[in-house]
Amino acid sequence: MQKKLIALAVAGLASTAAFAQTNVTVYGVMDATFDYVGASQSTAATKVKNDARVSANSSYLGFKGVEDLGNGLKAVFQIEGGLTSDAAGAWGGANRDTYVGLTGGFGTVVAGNLTAAGRALGAKVDVNSGATGIGYQGALYGKIAGTTSGVDDRTANAIAYISPNFNGFSALAAWGAGSEQKDTAARTDNVWSLGLNYAAGPFYAGYAYTQVDNVVGNTDAKAKSHRLGGTFNFGAGQVGLLWDRTDANTSDSTDSARNVWLLNGKFNVGAKGAVIAGYGKAGDVGNVNNTGATHAFVGYEHSLSKRTVLKAIYAQVRNEAGASYNFYNAATGSVGGVVAGNDPKGFQFGIRHSF
Repeated sequence: MQKKLIALAVAGLASTAAFAQTNVTVYGVMDATFDYVGASQSTAATKVKNDARVSANSSYLGFKGVEDLGNGLKAVFQIEGGLTSDAAGAWGGANRDTYVGLTGGFGTVVAGNLTAAGRALGAKVDVNSGATGIGYQGALYGKIAGTTSGVDDRTANAIAYISPNFNGFSALAAWGAGSEQKDTAARTDNVWSLGLNYAAGPFYAGYAYTQVDNVVGNTDAKAKSHRLGGTFNFGAGQVGLLWDRTDANTSDSTDSARNVWLLNGKFNVGAKGAVIAGYGKAGDVGNVNNTGATHAFVGYEHSLSKRTVLKAIYAQVRNEAGASYNFYNAATGSVGGVVAGNDPKGFQFGIRHSF
């Protein structure tokens, strides 16, 4: 099961069948795993003690619907928020993909809090159920030397256009206005996103460009990302490949770009089981040595039904001395206390149910 994405995310996800709804649909995911994680001491960094926990792995609750306005025009909306399945906590309200818009023969236009092209492409290629957990490969491409670049965050105050599908080809363009208070000392100004996708039979390929303009004091710093990815379903499973180049500071002459590549696969075992595995490597940042890392995982998923999956996975990040990569974030299993030179690793097993 792939991670749910908004209509603008990837060509084909906004299907005609989805738009045939006339009532509000309640949907979501409850995902809970028991984890045993920590971080070894690979350099002078202090070892992070192994610890047990239960993780929610991006559980969420949402509401969506469509109104037929006639002449092929429809109004669409979605309200989606994160759920805490591992401890007492409130529903996140509208902190995930939340939007309202119009769709028709011209395509789709939506406005709200959106998943843009780069984030959507990464999730499309990932083989972990829901693109979440410690195996999620955004641990590398969503960061630079371990620091979040902002490229894979959802885009707030955004508007997007999604083209119709033309013989397997589709495109999207999105702009996010960022922070509403423009006079603050530190703010996210604009986010620009462009996505091109092609899907035909067992083959999918996509390109995403994302630019995040971060204004801190009087310094205009930008993060720019170029991302290419694809998947191929060969019947007995699927293989995926992704390359990402992100530059975190284009406001001066400093070379702060880094490259990431990753490979993954899903191999069916019988009618209900699948082995998943992946490996990724982040290169050095610019000309700074020892700022790269690797991320590897292997796991097994067993489908009890179309909606319920049992899963077990082992994953590890190996940081060079100047890098502090971690599992993606708190919602997907990061290890607390990790600094440059630590190597996060862990095992998790649990259940994921979609409704």
